[in-house]
Formats: sequence, C-alpha cells, structure tokens
Amino acid sequence: MTACHDIRPLLPARADELTLPEVRIRAEHVATCTRCAAEAAAYTRLGQALSAMAALEVDPADGTLERILVAIGRRRTAVTGPRVLAAAGASGALVATVVVARAVRHRRQARRPVRRIPGLGRVRLPSLPVPTPALARAK
Repeated sequence: MTACHDIRPLLPARADELTLPEVRIRAEHVATCTRCAAEAAAYTRLGQALSAMAALEVDPADGTLERILVAIGRRRTAVTGPRVLAAAGASGALVATVVVARAVRHRRQARRPVRRIPGLGRVRLPSLPVPTPALARAK
C-alpha cells in the first residue's frame, strides 16, 4: 500500500504523462483512498475545463489596451524616482561586494594545503608567508 504523500505528486498528471507503473500505482491508491480520489477528480475536472476554454476566443473590451499601457506607464514613472534608484544601486553594490568577497575567500581557502594527521583527519593549515633565502632577498 502506498502512502498519500507518495501519490500526491502523481495526482495532477494526465495518464499519458506518467509511466505505466506510476499509472497502476496511482489507480490502485485512488481506488482505496477517498481523499486522493476526490483530489484526482478535481484535477480531471480542471483539465477538462481548461481544454474547453482553450478553444474560446474573446475580444477584449474597448479601451483595454489603452488602460494596460497607462497602468504600465504609471509603474515605470514610480520606479524612476531618485530615492528608489539610489536604493536599487546601493543594494546592487552590496550584492556585488558580497559575491566578490565570497569568491576571494573561496579562492584563498582552495590554495591552503590540506594535510592528513593521524587521529585528526583532514586539517587545513593557515596560510603563512614562505621564507625566502638570504641571497634572494639581497637581489
């Protein structure tokens, strides 16, 4: 017997969208579970209604396009205010700073040597400056 939470993702799918074992499992579960049967029936009715509506063509009411364009124009003017643009720029700069800082941190951590110490496992050693020979410093 399959549990409802395992079957629930299969309920909205049409039979042609499922594999044969999924169709069989769903059918067996829906036959014994009234809750999932009701939900499957609701999805079936919704699919049928959407199929019927796909063939409908309705002309929009007069002036609909103009009202939509006016509404879009109002939204655009509200977004171009100096305070909104300053906040958007500041938040964009903050996001960019965080992304760059994480990339630099990840790159630095990737360069550190990883050593295995018996009993402790993997240990990442801190980055220390490499000592240079005295002759190299003299040049």
